[in-house]
Amino acid sequence: MRSPAEAAPSHLWVPELADPGGVVELSREESHYLKRVCRARVGDFASATDGRGALARLRVASVGERVRAEVESCEPGQPAEARRRALVLCGAPEGRRGDWLVEKLAELGIETWQPIDCARERWRVSATTLARWRRLAVAALRQSRRRHLMDVREPIGLEGLASLLPPGSSRWVADPAGRRGAQPPARPGWVVGAVGPAGGFESIRDGALDNQNHGGTSTWQCDQGEPALEVGQDRLEHQPDIAGAGELLYPV
Repeated sequence: MRSPAEAAPSHLWVPELADPGGVVELSREESHYLKRVCRARVGDFASATDGRGALARLRVASVGERVRAEVESCEPGQPAEARRRALVLCGAPEGRRGDWLVEKLAELGIETWQPIDCARERWRVSATTLARWRRLAVAALRQSRRRHLMDVREPIGLEGLASLLPPGSSRWVADPAGRRGAQPPARPGWVVGAVGPAGGFESIRDGALDNQNHGGTSTWQCDQGEPALEVGQDRLEHQPDIAGAGELLYPV
């Protein structure tokens, strides 16, 4: 008789996890992944997260049109105030690299990605684009086996940015004249990083990231030559500054 096995190498995304002993019904997407891609069978195990920090161990109970699984155990996530949290503000890159940005930032553990429209460049985003980016964030959550699903937001202008920044956050702007090797604080709380479009920011210092009550807005160096940021164990060389920003703000 076949022994129960780990059904999937990746986490499943189950937004509403039941308590231990309860049963969850997976979405069509997660069911397809478990049945068709992973070939799961009744009795196999899988790990699942709600995207908010909880991590559960599931046992597959049935593999019909929708997979049903029993929750064997569930470990809660860290309280928000105990975690280091990162928000990346991103101007539009050259070409069509939005998909790549979503995948990499989600894999790195960035909690919120906020595209911003700047005077020099605006995002071209439809409802279809936004839906695709959110699917990519879920896929990256699975693949990287992280517990938190990156919040992918609709683009906004700089004029609407100040009210969205977490109070008391450490705030950083990518700047070719910035200090090389600068590091944000490692304490729990929000860290905000802003990376402009290809042509750079025009008005980022005119109040949008004003942080005078918390030590001022800092800068880190991001020139076009040697990579400006050392990026932990999974260093990403020769990539746009936004990838380095993700590693700086939330090192893996």
